[in-house]
Amino acid sequence: MKIEDAGNLGVSQLGQLFESLSGSEIARFTRAIESDRADPKLPLPHETILQILRPRLASLKPERYPTPMRQFCDPFEDLLTSGEASEKSIRISRSSLIPIWRVVTGANDPEFAEAMKEIDAAAGKRDTTSLAAAESKLWKAGARIIEDQIARSHGGIKEERALATSLGSRVHLKAFAEVGRILNVGEEIAQVRARFPSAPIRGLDSNDVTWLRDRFVEISKNKPGFEPMFLLAVLARLLRPSELFKLIRVLSTKADDSTIEKTNLAETGDLIIDLLAETVTEIEQGVVTGKDEAHILSLARWYASEFTRITREFKIRKDGRWGEKLLETRRRVSRALADTMFGATPERVIDALPKMEVRQGPGSGVKGLARPLFAQDFDDEKVLAAEKSAEAIAETARISDVLAAQSSAAKAVVELKKKLNQIGRAGVDGMGRLTPEEIPNAQRNLMATVRLLEIVDGPEDADVLRRRGMSAIRALTSQKAS
Repeated sequence: MKIEDAGNLGVSQLGQLFESLSGSEIARFTRAIESDRADPKLPLPHETILQILRPRLASLKPERYPTPMRQFCDPFEDLLTSGEASEKSIRISRSSLIPIWRVVTGANDPEFAEAMKEIDAAAGKRDTTSLAAAESKLWKAGARIIEDQIARSHGGIKEERALATSLGSRVHLKAFAEVGRILNVGEEIAQVRARFPSAPIRGLDSNDVTWLRDRFVEISKNKPGFEPMFLLAVLARLLRPSELFKLIRVLSTKADDSTIEKTNLAETGDLIIDLLAETVTEIEQGVVTGKDEAHILSLARWYASEFTRITREFKIRKDGRWGEKLLETRRRVSRALADTMFGATPERVIDALPKMEVRQGPGSGVKGLARPLFAQDFDDEKVLAAEKSAEAIAETARISDVLAAQSSAAKAVVELKKKLNQIGRAGVDGMGRLTPEEIPNAQRNLMATVRLLEIVDGPEDADVLRRRGMSAIRALTSQKAS
């Protein structure tokens, strides 16, 4: 299909068309649309088309056509989040981008306007050298405009309100200041993105650390005060935030937080721990929103790994700047897991098995005796979910020392083991009263209890229960046969 034909199709037709296109075709089509939007030659609804394309673009992540706003955002792209950024978050909400861009372009700065024209011209010619030069000019001018706006806002309440009004809301003020600071080291961040084009960066080797150290030293000499913003950009591109401590160790004279907290590296350590705290928030939110235990376990495992790596890299004092922040994150994790993984979850495991409190109903067997426990209905889905929950409890208990949750973990495991053994013994004890039709169901309930006990406590008690139960079933089958 020719690009000019897109203007003749409706929204639903365009959606169907884009679903049928390959990734490479989508990339070429998007580039053509964005190129025409920058220099319109065709009567096309560019924004409507790009809006329909956006879901595909989010998954494909093709190379996008350079536009002034896109290149303006390039240095802090890794920091962007679709949600709202909290006060302590290192993230910048995408909802702040349009307000910030509107204020910066609204300043009518000649240098910034010239840089935008140069980006459009370089993009049209696919001239990467000219594009890089124009980007540098754009970032410098953008940083200056934002700094001027912020300086003016410090003149009094009236001036601060004026800036908040121009941004549309006070919630964008923090992002506005953050963007301005990052743009000051836009060129250095571009170098990082060129050296590490694939994000996230899985690890830093000694050559990478040396290269980053050299960039840091250059910024310290030429742009003092902006070193933390450079490290923030590196941090956002790393798979594991703790990897950045390799660089901090090289840059510091001693590997402990008592000396570093007095240097320009202190803020970066704060950022790493704040990023770790975001994982804690995810755990807490997962608890509130009812995410399954496997999801919470994956977050807890990640937290435990990063906590261990950070404390292994540095001698962090409990009463130090970083020590207090780290311990607070651990207290939060401990509370969250005590309320869920080691609180409500064990009950969900038990709920999948036959209920001990069930008693005989009218016409259900010998008078005065409860119905055999393992004769109760077997629910495949509930048992499968219980196994996953039990696995999450057991795995989390194994790392509970790092999570400061040893007490609640031990209590949950002991209580769960006790209840599973009770159900297992009661089920086996009642097998002598099973009817032939109830035997297959009883065997399924037996093996489900055995499996859960094995997950929570290992093979010893589980194997004893399995052998007792199977022996009882064999005896019952033999008795019925004779």
